[in-house]
Amino acid sequence: MAQDVLGTAQFLLQSGRVLEARDVLAGAAGQGSAPVHSLLGLVLHQLGDLPGCHRELRQAVRLAPNDGAAQFALASIAAARGDEEEAEAAARRAIKLGMDDIHSYVLLGRIFNKQGRLEEAETAWRKAVRCNPSSPQAQRELAQLVWMRTGDLAKARAELDAAPQTHDIVAVTVRLLQDAGDEAGAYELAAARADRDPSLNVLAARTGLRFDPQESDRRLAAAAPGITPQARAKAEIEVDLALGRIAQAAKRAEALYAARPSDQHATALLAVAWRLAGDPRYASLYDYDRLVKTYRITPPEGWSGLEEYLRDLGDALDAIHGPLTHPVGQSLRHGSQTLRGLQDYPDPAIRALFDAIDAPIRAHIAALGEPGQDYGFGGAWSVRLNGGGFHINHIHPEGWLSSAFYVRLPEKMEGQQGWLKFGQPGPPTSPPLEPDHLVKPESGLLALFPSNMWHGTVPFDSGDKRLSCAFDIVRR
Repeated sequence: MAQDVLGTAQFLLQSGRVLEARDVLAGAAGQGSAPVHSLLGLVLHQLGDLPGCHRELRQAVRLAPNDGAAQFALASIAAARGDEEEAEAAARRAIKLGMDDIHSYVLLGRIFNKQGRLEEAETAWRKAVRCNPSSPQAQRELAQLVWMRTGDLAKARAELDAAPQTHDIVAVTVRLLQDAGDEAGAYELAAARADRDPSLNVLAARTGLRFDPQESDRRLAAAAPGITPQARAKAEIEVDLALGRIAQAAKRAEALYAARPSDQHATALLAVAWRLAGDPRYASLYDYDRLVKTYRITPPEGWSGLEEYLRDLGDALDAIHGPLTHPVGQSLRHGSQTLRGLQDYPDPAIRALFDAIDAPIRAHIAALGEPGQDYGFGGAWSVRLNGGGFHINHIHPEGWLSSAFYVRLPEKMEGQQGWLKFGQPGPPTSPPLEPDHLVKPESGLLALFPSNMWHGTVPFDSGDKRLSCAFDIVRR
């Protein structure tokens, strides 16, 4: 009977009839078949019902405790839902039951990493790399953690250099070099590998924009046709901007934006092209007076004043930052970022921050002409910058609105050191563009702005650390 149900459900899934497959499986779930519960859990996951998926996979494991695949599936969904104790136990059981593979060790490493068990995370990811040295996922996780723990680029790239030099492995290594501050080394590696493998020409073109945009133009023209159209379109616009081909950049950016209006990167490139072209539409797209606002928060319930609250919040954030250096793939330089989302931390001061920023966020959304629009957080983290630290110019491709909330500032910063700057693009342009809007940070100040707006920070020269939080806000 169970086999018949599974066969029917598989047929329905292959036909794209997911809801019908769910109903067939749900109708048979009471018969006590572990495979039915497992497949139903995967179908519910596909439908976005994570609690239901979790429930069904728990039942599958209860009925078939020696099924390693079911244990791994349970570990994955438990980790996604934040139940790390259950996730770790299920992952360990999966490994003992024969799932001694890259997927289990990558998952286990992520669980350890979120818990700050960094030595165990590194061990797990080294096992994952040994299972498959060509895995960009495992190599990326390991290289980033070694870099964050040591700040030693040679140690961080050691396993990458020993791995087969596939397209993905080269891309991971190039990104590591860039984020560690060795832009020239990143370009040298990308160009050398692209000379042997034409599929890397786009990577080499984008990496070389600051060094030889003419060569980037040549490499892009010679790039293999397999690259996705939007990725190639963005690279073409960036090359145009670097070479000062403003009219062509604007034309291409307008076409890309028309095809992908919700793509924040496409919008940001359009803004650069319009600004360079002197197009009056730039002032509407990046209307700083309307779109960038600052709010001073009210101390949340339980604190008598803002200074007291910021002190407690700062102490709580300091405790979770630890000694790590900046991660790979993020905008900060010379500092650290929390390993997990701020909503995961139980400290009362951290939890209270979400209540404190709710009213300013809703006021900002209303001022944008969308009163009543509900929101959620696509991500929330804290950054602690050391002296000389800054954020490179960047956007947030997954957000609707982004933010900077200042918790603690160095006492002595001259001029515009540490200020939040807008409008200066990440990719190089000819002529170069300077910021065209700045916000002075203050403790307790929340800045809100569109996620597609280029922003960064002016480096500061101080022996003190700067502590802040940031959030990506998404529509609900």
